[in-house]
Amino acid sequence: MSQQHAAGAPPQRSGGARRHRPSRAGDERGSASLELVVVVPAAVLVIALVTAGWRLWSVRSQVREAAAAGARAASLARSAAEAELSAAAVVDSDLATMRSICTSPVVHVDASAFSAPTGDGDVTVDVSCQVPFTDLLVPMPGALTVEGRAGSRLDSYRGRQP
Repeated sequence: MSQQHAAGAPPQRSGGARRHRPSRAGDERGSASLELVVVVPAAVLVIALVTAGWRLWSVRSQVREAAAAGARAASLARSAAEAELSAAAVVDSDLATMRSICTSPVVHVDASAFSAPTGDGDVTVDVSCQVPFTDLLVPMPGALTVEGRAGSRLDSYRGRQP
């Protein structure tokens, strides 16, 4: 055993092949650009998904509120035809007031309770519409359908016609 090896120095490899050890400054060369290429698109995608989720939740709440307002208006009508007209007008007005992104709203009113005896029955209003995602910061294809349903008891003290 040689003196160098015994003193704690690493043994020399035979064959003349030496290992190249990069300096500390060179260890992270290129890592910033790699992080930029990987992290930024991932962060943008997460922000886009959060924005789309918020839009979907917001429009779903608006549609439910509009359906409830339409059901209240329909329950105060005197006839089934008047109930359908007033519910549709209130739903459209409510969505416009909230500046909803809801496109192509469809309103269906179940006014069959107007033919029931006084004091019995509910009027239900179903609202559905499309929520587009093509106009977001990161456009996503397509649209989702959201629906809202609400009911209201007919006013038993109001005169009505079937």
